[in-house]
Amino acid sequence: MDTIGFNEFSKLEIKVGKIIKAENVPGASKLVKLIVNLGDEKRQIVAGLAPHYSLDELKNKEIVVLSNLTPKKMFGLESQGMLLAAIDGNKVSLLKPDKEVKPGASVG
Repeated sequence: MDTIGFNEFSKLEIKVGKIIKAENVPGASKLVKLIVNLGDEKRQIVAGLAPHYSLDELKNKEIVVLSNLTPKKMFGLESQGMLLAAIDGNKVSLLKPDKEVKPGASVG
């Protein structure tokens, strides 16, 4: 496994977000379009969560987001961040704070 130094790690901007809207992506069986409140802004994030979470389960869920990732287009939609999740075989579990915190709180 490659390691990185603290200076490289400190470049990552990781924040707590709250999903305020979740929709299926037309034509994509696995993708959902999320609108995420990051405190000072709202971002659109596209993620392969459809096989693991219902849209209702995603709404109002606190999550952890890598927010300074270069945007990427998927199915014509711009994804403006990446959700952090644990993956164990076919099981996917979104990372979230264990206590309620404000959207935009820094993770460090």
